Amino acid sequence: MRQATTRQVVTAALTLLVLGTLGAVQAGMSGASFMYDLEQTRPPLARVEPAYDTAPVPRLARRVVLVIVDGLRFDRSFELPYLDDLRRRGADLELQVPYPTWCRPSYVTLLTGVPPSASGVRTDHHSTAVMLDTLMDRARAAGLRSASASDHDVLPRLFLRRRSAPDSREPIAIDIDDEAELDAIDDPMASSAAATPDIDVASPFDDARFAPWAGGFAESAGGVVDGDAELVVLLLGNVDAAGHEYGADDPAYREAVEAADRVLAGVLAKVDLTRDAILVVGDHGHTARGGHGGVEPEVTSVPLILAGAGIVPGATVGAAGLADVAPTVAALLGMPAPGHGLGRTLLELLSLDDAARAHRHRADELRLTATRAIVGAAEARAAVDVLEHRAGRLFLVLSGAALAIMLAIVLARRDVLHLDVRLLVVTVPAFFVVYYGLIGVAGQRFSPSLLPAQGHFGSQLVRYGLAATCVQLLANLWALHKQPDLKHRLAAANGVAWAGLLMSVTLAGVVWAYFPPPYVAVPSPFWIVTIPAVKVAVACTAVTFALTLAVEVIVFAARAWHRERPAAE
Repeated sequence: MRQATTRQVVTAALTLLVLGTLGAVQAGMSGASFMYDLEQTRPPLARVEPAYDTAPVPRLARRVVLVIVDGLRFDRSFELPYLDDLRRRGADLELQVPYPTWCRPSYVTLLTGVPPSASGVRTDHHSTAVMLDTLMDRARAAGLRSASASDHDVLPRLFLRRRSAPDSREPIAIDIDDEAELDAIDDPMASSAAATPDIDVASPFDDARFAPWAGGFAESAGGVVDGDAELVVLLLGNVDAAGHEYGADDPAYREAVEAADRVLAGVLAKVDLTRDAILVVGDHGHTARGGHGGVEPEVTSVPLILAGAGIVPGATVGAAGLADVAPTVAALLGMPAPGHGLGRTLLELLSLDDAARAHRHRADELRLTATRAIVGAAEARAAVDVLEHRAGRLFLVLSGAALAIMLAIVLARRDVLHLDVRLLVVTVPAFFVVYYGLIGVAGQRFSPSLLPAQGHFGSQLVRYGLAATCVQLLANLWALHKQPDLKHRLAAANGVAWAGLLMSVTLAGVVWAYFPPPYVAVPSPFWIVTIPAVKVAVACTAVTFALTLAVEVIVFAARAWHRERPAAE
């Protein structure tokens, strides 16, 4: 077969350079969208009317104050004067947080009784209003007022309703055309919020206060506690901030927990526990290094401390989870549990007579039968759909890989592309070993808790990818400089680029075949890291080999110019 000319080798290199650049852009965009792909704008439960019991039930407390201490680990909630006093006067237990253990999914679980797998709120990037039945909806239907206060996050924006159709189950924000309105809903502190004061949305709370400054929680929380709302939801964020910055093993985290205890003692001092009830709960824990989202025991275990009217002092409960808080709060206020909930009323903790206890239990069973059937059917349909199309997706991926291999064989015979096994063994694995090694070691064993700082953990994957890219680039340039001449050097660079891209793209394709969006079921912790990781790997691999080819083309052109220049002179 006729050997390729130098021009053909250069053309092949430039072609691979273009394809690598396009692949990097596409893979990067896909990886960046993964966290948003996890979200469900309109989960199955939100498409049906809530199922709740309308029969009258006894009211146990005049008002209920639900305090969410963001980031409070169970084992760090002891030896605190105020919380320990509440324990002695009431009851306490260890709750399990449903996965994924991020903030917004847990807020939704606490106020609706629906875990992330069914609520559609799977990350802290959820940006559309949750159309599930909430404690605030049940309070309003019962003629009660609700209020919230926070220094950390704006709870109302998770449950906004349209003023023109307050009972609509259609999600808002995602379909709004005006970009300013989208920004205003997602970030009420943004400048665009001032330009949209007449936007057609309403808070689920009758009184909602947000004070994101030092001392703001005490001010805003004190105001709503002194008000007349029967349902008060307080969200305190200093513990979570310390956990992210320092980790749960650092003394600074303990200091933040103690500060939270002091501020709660002051804010709740006027609550009359003979007539009112207080519940203090964490929404997730933190790893020793900081971070959450996975299923580590220190992340999934949080305290629930209850005291006051309607609470049986010293009562104990078996297994309980975050989804059980909403129906328990509803029982204290004598109103139905949120009708989409998947949790149960913690009847063991409540001072109910036998008839009322039996009635609550039956109501829970009827609600759970309905909601579990809806969620189970949706998950079953999604699983069948994935299985039915998996073979087709795998065929596409493997066919593409086979075509790439056949093309490489043809190009190798023409010496446009050089496939030296010894060279490939040195260069191609370098990126994958360093990249996945960093995720496994520095990234806490492929867990969503790998990110100590707050934000999109994809950015951490990119950092690992860039480190691996540098190692790969050095390995490529070191291996290629041993080639006898520029033509063979460029052909070898083409072979390295082809092999690296084939490996990364094929791996990403197989993952896509097994875990295609949309994600009705939430991938396991390993896969919730691996899926975006393989997409980032494609982007970084493409960048690495694009840089390698770019360097080789530049070197080739420079040397050719130097050879021609003396001849011209």
